[in-house]
Amino acid sequence: MSKTPTRPVQVRLPEAVDDFLTEVARERGESKTSVVVEALDCLRKQVLERRMEAGYRELAGEQAGGERGAVVRAALAASLPVIPD
Repeated sequence: MSKTPTRPVQVRLPEAVDDFLTEVARERGESKTSVVVEALDCLRKQVLERRMEAGYRELAGEQAGGERGAVVRAALAASLPVIPD
């Protein structure tokens, strides 16, 4: 975990979730905090990707034709996850 300033927070987790968090932290030799930070960073990236996808879809709807529309459609296609064969 980086040396950025932190602040204490208190959350309540279901017992099974806390058990899993403890297990992952122990297996990695890390703190629960670092595991939670990593998980929240992952969630932040997912949310950003969804927002960007929605924005590209909106742009594609507004710019459906022409060269600009093709660029928007290409960017949207590039942002979608690829499912391996």
